[in-house]
Amino acid sequence: MAKQINDEEVYEAVLFTLLENGYAGSTTKRIAQKAGMNEVTLFRKYGSKSELVAMAVAHLRFKFDHSPVEYTGDVKADLAKIVNSHSGVTAAHAGRLFPLIMAEMVRYPELRETMRVPHEQIKLFGGIIARYQADGVIRAGDPVLMVTTLLGPAIVNNMLRSANPELEMPPLNVPDLVDRFLNGNLA
Repeated sequence: MAKQINDEEVYEAVLFTLLENGYAGSTTKRIAQKAGMNEVTLFRKYGSKSELVAMAVAHLRFKFDHSPVEYTGDVKADLAKIVNSHSGVTAAHAGRLFPLIMAEMVRYPELRETMRVPHEQIKLFGGIIARYQADGVIRAGDPVLMVTTLLGPAIVNNMLRSANPELEMPPLNVPDLVDRFLNGNLA
């Protein structure tokens, strides 16, 4: 009887292999070995290496995004939920993974598809900002750029923490971050 393939184990193997070896060094042979499976089986089930990386990133996003962020009418609570949702994902592997992928996209354009899931999430968050703009709570401006303004400090904090856990980084104060964002962006 054939061995049952556990997608989550395969995706974890992909992420760990990427973090250990970069994209070029993450051969399908290495990924298959880390996942405890045959390389041919890996190709048959998941397709190319870039497709597999995109699936692993999508799985990572959905694994940690337990409660979707939706417009509730409470701007502070919604913005805090956006920051917490994003931080929960990046606190896992993504704090190191996304910078790695973004740096390597220049040499490996097939990695562009990998960023589809995070981009869709940012657009969703932008939709919430747009609702508050329509309500007259947040000033006019490109909603997606405003999301990057809101998340920027959290992204940098997570990147620095994951790049060097020995750095003394203060914990992210989400209510303060939301207040600062609102102070500069209220309508």
